[in-house]
Amino acid sequence: MTRPSLLACTECRKQHLKCDAQTPTCSRCLQNRLKCNYLPSRRGGRRKTREALRQHHDASSADLLLSPHPTDMSGRDASSTVSGQQNQRITPVVEGQVQDAADSDARLVRLYYENFHSAHPILVPAPLYEERKYPAYLHEVVTLIGGHFLSTGSLPDMASLQLSTDGEKTPCKVQALLLYSILSCARGECSQAHTSFSQAVDIALELGMYRQEYASTSSNAVEAESLRRTWWELFIVDVYMAALQKRVVLRCSGVPYDVALPCEESVYANYTNIPSPPTLAGFNKRIFANEETSYSSFSYRIEAVCILARVLVLNSLPETHRDHLQAVENALVSWTNHLPPNKVDIVDTYGSVDEILFQAHTTIHFAAMLLHLPRSSLRPVCPETECPICPVIPSRLSPSFTRHVHDIKATEASKQLSNLLSVRPSVQRYSPFVVFSLVLCGMVQLATSRIHSSECSDHHCNRIILVLGCLKTLKQKWPIANRAHYFLRSVAAETFTAWIESRYPQTSNAVPLASRNGPSYPPENNAWLSVVSSNDTSRPMETDAQGIFSPGLLSAYIDPTCSEPLLLGPMPDLDFT
Repeated sequence: MTRPSLLACTECRKQHLKCDAQTPTCSRCLQNRLKCNYLPSRRGGRRKTREALRQHHDASSADLLLSPHPTDMSGRDASSTVSGQQNQRITPVVEGQVQDAADSDARLVRLYYENFHSAHPILVPAPLYEERKYPAYLHEVVTLIGGHFLSTGSLPDMASLQLSTDGEKTPCKVQALLLYSILSCARGECSQAHTSFSQAVDIALELGMYRQEYASTSSNAVEAESLRRTWWELFIVDVYMAALQKRVVLRCSGVPYDVALPCEESVYANYTNIPSPPTLAGFNKRIFANEETSYSSFSYRIEAVCILARVLVLNSLPETHRDHLQAVENALVSWTNHLPPNKVDIVDTYGSVDEILFQAHTTIHFAAMLLHLPRSSLRPVCPETECPICPVIPSRLSPSFTRHVHDIKATEASKQLSNLLSVRPSVQRYSPFVVFSLVLCGMVQLATSRIHSSECSDHHCNRIILVLGCLKTLKQKWPIANRAHYFLRSVAAETFTAWIESRYPQTSNAVPLASRNGPSYPPENNAWLSVVSSNDTSRPMETDAQGIFSPGLLSAYIDPTCSEPLLLGPMPDLDFT
């Protein structure tokens, strides 16, 4: 039986057919008059070295010269089109192919670091990637993620086979499985995501990565920092995964973890002078210290996720004491109040966005919506899909305030989250887990618009449009965002179509925009600005907005606010049922 060639042309690979690897054109491409190109196979590890490929093709070329020549469709001897000189050029062609593969891999790694690493920064900084020499299975995961940011589409998934066949239990295997689980979740492959993540947690717990001294076993400061980040990323993803399940299971929270906290992102990116890591106990005691100490954005992200975990556990209980609910509410409010001045905004003075701090703020608003929405009178439309695109929202839970107050708090949290989106315009670098926060934000805004007056529908509609715009960009890379965009757009269309048609009627006798929003005024009063003459002393120089703009313009172009009527409206009777 002839052994399959280690090299196959691209056309044979596409059709999953056996290729005889003849050069410059294989028999199948010669018969079908196709362009024959060769790329080194990615199966079985990293690309082969030039010397290994040279030895393989030197041997295979001798076999090909002794084998019967293939014939084309007309019955002619196909070897007549291949000169002896071309057979002698096998080695240089393969060397060029290996170089192309190296350039391609380098590009995929660069795309990974440019678009994904900042959201889940567990591997070593980009300049150290090649020097680190990660195992083949981890490299496959990195290039697979980087391939999702190619303009030509994603690459075939070769990482799954690599991860399943390699049975080693190392921190690198934990990192590979963790990243692959995040990718699977973004692709809507929920079962694969949970399987890979469960395997990552199993290995991490067996290795003892939750202990502070584990990272200290590495003499390399960058490697030790990477190990600390890997554990905390496991901890964070564990909570996000639990939010999508009906039954809350938090495996990483059930062990006595005491891993030191990660350093600041800018320090890690420079990697030359990584300081001694602060402890979790010191971070928790910072509020009672005499002097305020600023910790890394990663630390505040961890604290935000811990609060989210408290919300998930609280919502899973059949009965909740009012004090327990208030304690979580206090933690949500205190998180923002105790931020140092340099962590209040997600952008610095130069306009750079702190991706990790953005996730921390997003998580707090996400947790606030999850806490108050089930206890409010809002009734969002929930998606019915096999793969969840939003967190599990419990049925009507007992409130601690009136349901009216929970309405306000849930709506305010969704409002603050949408405000964050307007500050963070680079959507492509969002973590895939942000999709679930976006969907919940849109669901709350849609539910609120149904109980609010139609006068403030503009505000809710504008926020929905902002969320849909983010999902529209994300869906180009992540299938889960595509499902979320389709669901939210469909519900929004049902909610706002009638309102838009009533506001902008498409009839032949439609009145002008200004006439629909107010009475008719003489032409001289419809100017954009009312010019006040310096000689006119009959009108005060300080005028309000109605005095500056024509009456029709304010109602036509300035949306009425929806927060004041909601907050100042009459409070309903207490309802704790």
